[in-house]
Amino acid sequence: MDITLRKALPVDVHDIARIHVNSWKTAFEGLMPQKYINGYTCSSRIDEWNRVIKTNAETVVVAECDSKVVGLMSYSAHLHLLDTLELSKIYLCPTVYGKSIGSKFMNYLMNEAEAKGIKVINLYVLDNNESAIRFYMKHGFVYSDGYVSEEFEGETIIDVLMTKQV
Repeated sequence: MDITLRKALPVDVHDIARIHVNSWKTAFEGLMPQKYINGYTCSSRIDEWNRVIKTNAETVVVAECDSKVVGLMSYSAHLHLLDTLELSKIYLCPTVYGKSIGSKFMNYLMNEAEAKGIKVINLYVLDNNESAIRFYMKHGFVYSDGYVSEEFEGETIIDVLMTKQV
């Protein structure tokens, strides 16, 4: 499987939104309320990704296989720490899970960070998403002090901070 990574283009938005929604449903099933998961639709994600790409709010990178977008990663500079990147999202088509595409994204991010003189990469991960936590730990991330939480219909959804020194 030959995978290439490239910066996302406006023409990729529908594929990105589809991957985001499908991956979200697969990755978070049983980890958060189903109604919360189902609240994310392709149309809302299309609007979100159109805005992100058009405004350069985040750098968006896609993975392609046979000219088909099969994954995405987005990141941005930290708002207050000049030497820090914030990894926002990595989502893959569920059909390509286990094909090392996530690791390709992490290598890409590390190369970008090193080229820009970045010292730290931050990310937030759902506190009970054990497979994602294992993936990030495999790539050198450790738990850090910090979390964000959200209430949804009486349930608390918690994302914990993980960091990696570059």
